[in-house]
Formats: sequence, C-alpha cells, structure tokens
Amino acid sequence: MLVLAARLLSGSLHWHEVTKGHLPTTSCQQGIVDPMIVGGRAVWTVLPMELAAKTKLNTAQHYSPTSTPVLDVFRPLPPQTKESLSAGEYFLASSLAILILVALPSLRAMVDVAPGYWAALIPVIAALSAAFAHEMGHMVAGWFSGFRLKQIKIGVLQLGRRARCGEPYCGDVITLGAAVIEPRVSDQDDATLRRRLLFLTLGGPAASIALAGGLETALYFAQPNFIVSFSLHVAAVFSALLAIAASLPDVNRRGIFSDGARLLMLLRNDAKAERWLSNIRCQIALNQGRHPRDWDQACVTRAAAVSDDSRDAYIARWLAYLWAAERQDITCATKYLEGALEVLSYSTPKMRDHLFLEAAVFQAWFRDNPSKALFWVYRIRNNKLTRLQKQRLDIALLWAEGRLFDAWEKLGTGYLAELRGLPVSPGRTLVEESAAEWKRQMESRMLTRAWRSMYSISSQLEPASLQAAFAAAPQWSIAKNP
Repeated sequence: MLVLAARLLSGSLHWHEVTKGHLPTTSCQQGIVDPMIVGGRAVWTVLPMELAAKTKLNTAQHYSPTSTPVLDVFRPLPPQTKESLSAGEYFLASSLAILILVALPSLRAMVDVAPGYWAALIPVIAALSAAFAHEMGHMVAGWFSGFRLKQIKIGVLQLGRRARCGEPYCGDVITLGAAVIEPRVSDQDDATLRRRLLFLTLGGPAASIALAGGLETALYFAQPNFIVSFSLHVAAVFSALLAIAASLPDVNRRGIFSDGARLLMLLRNDAKAERWLSNIRCQIALNQGRHPRDWDQACVTRAAAVSDDSRDAYIARWLAYLWAAERQDITCATKYLEGALEVLSYSTPKMRDHLFLEAAVFQAWFRDNPSKALFWVYRIRNNKLTRLQKQRLDIALLWAEGRLFDAWEKLGTGYLAELRGLPVSPGRTLVEESAAEWKRQMESRMLTRAWRSMYSISSQLEPASLQAAFAAAPQWSIAKNP
C-alpha cells in the first residue's frame, strides 16, 4: 500500500478519464454512447473545467489534439482586430473630410469673430452631443419597450449595479455603446423579444435624425448670431451623419454589428437574429444562476453553428462551450472551445482573459499538460484574475503536475472556504455546487488510479507466484512419497 500511495501521489500512473456512473452523451457524436463506469450514481457538473468524460469515438468524430490546432498551440492566435474600416466608419470619415473642405470659409470667419480655439472646440462638443443623443435614443426606446439600464461603462469607470454571479458566468446581456441593459421580464417569447429589440435598435438612428431636424428647424425660426448658428449647424450635421453611418448594415473591426445590421437581421428573422436571441437568453440564465444543462439544446447548437466575423459568434461559441461542458459532452466542449479561440479577436479584453483561463484549465485538468496550460496562463493580463480564479488555476496546475493530494487539499480548504465567504447569491450557489462536484470527481479519479495500480501490481506478482508454486509441487510430492 505504501508503494501504491507513493505512485498515486507522484502521478506516475496514467489512466483514461472517466465519470462516476454518468453516461456521456453528445450532440456531436450522432447518438454514439460509450459508458465508462456503470456502477455508482450520476454526476452533474457546472464548471467547464470538470470535463471528466472521455468517450471512445472513431477518428472522424473524436476531436483529437490535431483537430484543435489553436488550443494545442499548433497555430498562432488570430490578430486582435481587423485592419480595415467598416462601411459606417468609412462613410463617416470620408464625409467629415469633405465637409471640412467645404466649410473652410466658415471656419475662417469663425476664427475672425471668436478666439481660435473655438474653431476646434465647437466640432468636438458637437460630435459628443450627437453621440450622446444617439445613445439616449437607444435608452429611451429601450425603457418604453421593456428594458432597464444596468450599467454605464466608460473605460475603467463603471456606474451601476454589477450582476452578482460566479465567474466565468457573469456577463453583460446587451451592450449598446457605453450602456449595459437587459429585459425587465426575462421569460418572453421570441416574437415579443424580437419586436422589443427592434424598437430598441431603431431608437438610436431615430434620435439622431430627430436631433438634426430639430436643430435645423430651430435655426430657421430663431436666426441666432453667427457663433450659435455655426455651432448648431455643426451639431446637426454630425447627428445626421451619425444616423446614416449607424444605419449602414455592417460589422466594425471589433465585431460589433451596426444598428442597420441589427435592424436587418431582426426584420428578416434569420439565423443571426436567432443567435442574438439565444445569446441573450443564455446570458440572462447564467446571471440568474440557472444551470447551463437546462438550456434548449437546439437553440444553443444552432446559435454556435452560425459562423461570421462578429462578437455574437464568439459569445455563442463560448456559451455553447459552457453548455457542453456542463453536460460532460467532451467532444462538443472541445469543438466549441476551439471555435471560440478562432474568433478571439472579436472579444473584449475581459472575455479574452476568461477564455485564456479556461484553455489553461482545460489543458491542465483534462489533458494533464502543464506546459500548454502555462502557455495560456502567460496570455492572461497581469492582475486581471480574481482570487477565486487564481485558486482555480492553481488547483488545475497542481493536478497536471501530478501533485494530486495537494490539488485536492487546496480545493477543499482554500477554494471552497473562500467561496463560502462570498455574499449569498444564485451565482454563488451555482459555483459552490460545481466546486463540490469537482472535488468528488478528484476523489473518483484518485480512487480509480489506486484501483488500476492495485490491478497492475497484482498482474505483475501473479506469474511469479504461480512459477514458485509449480516449482515447489514436485518437491512436495517426493517428500510425501519417499
């Protein structure tokens, strides 16, 4: 037993990952099921690192390391952003350049009647006012169509209440510029949610057009002095150009759809619109602490199957990965994790840190590969992980290095203890249950390794014992019959 314990803790024993009585099924396997251990009770997990089901599939179905070149560091990561401008950005930049050339006489006249800095300050104020009116149009339309404002994010400044849920589940439901909003009623049917999203999206361009028309109407009747007239004209022009640019159906370099693209997909009710609705529903469910395994499989898989250069594609594949990992569907989970890495350039910095962390934990926990896990760890920005995320990463790395007992002890005395110290919330309950299941899976793996070690030792000892018994048999018969 001492030899067994030493080999167990040193990690010198290798085995195929199994679950405790769970029969892993997968939508990516077309109905193929390969039970690993039939006895015991079924285990449900939550965290995507708890991928303890390994099915024996044929070459065409199994996502081997060669079919995940990005995850296995065989192919470089995609560039952070695209280099080309979107149609709206190109239109806005070219229109402003032309207008500046046309308005040169008015700018010279402005410099003659007012200090020189006014010629530069007025366009900046006008542009900011036009952008503010555009965003306020979204907010007002959203309030009337059943949405509520959750947060305002301007760089590192965050105003509003942050959703209390466990990482990596917590996320923004709908982001419009600097505003984060969500439906006031979460259990809406698709037709109702699509109609309300249509009004929400239309609010921005409508407000910009209304501001431009209102300013020009006021100038026509009021006829103010030259400085005020010039300022209002500039603001009206900026607002009109912003409305046109936002209405052009395109996606920008960060993978964000324009208002025109959103309106077009909602009016068509196509696959992209269905993907957007699915992302919204899944993110609301995560923020409320509902298990990913309860999601609609058809909606999740259809959303992840839509491929384009957008942030929606990244979010759909990330959510599909969480869903597949919760169901212990390792084939689909590996596929969606690789797919999310392929469109990494359209995610936010926070999303990238989450994905890098997940790739590191995946390599450490499921594939026992500490070197590739560290590759993904080094991609995470400094000081951007929470204490719980750091502990989770340390536990997975300890396991990959063969320090099984240290990983198990850190999970029980460190991770779970700190998790229970957080304020009570649905997200905390979700992650706490997941961590407890992860601990049970560790114990199951350790016991399975011990059982395999005992079987291996007995297989090595049995031939020697039989040979000794056969060699002693003739001597015993001679002694019995002198």
